[in-house]
Amino acid sequence: MAVTVETAAVFRGGGRRWFTLRAACAAEARAMLMKHCDCDYCEDDIGRYELPCRLHHPDRYPRIMKRLTQGLMRRYRASQP
Repeated sequence: MAVTVETAAVFRGGGRRWFTLRAACAAEARAMLMKHCDCDYCEDDIGRYELPCRLHHPDRYPRIMKRLTQGLMRRYRASQP
């Protein structure tokens, strides 16, 4: 079997290259959230506890990521001719 070269569509998002639009948009959404993140942590004698910010709260984070990802995908598709 010989080694061949192929060209493929690659999407950029979140500082990396991705093969799917959804992955690139999710990475970009994650990067956008990290810019506004103010998560903290607390350490005591038992261990370390994460104190999530309002953006990374376990109840809200999946919804925020889904809406941002879908919005970025819509914006990308609308900009294509």
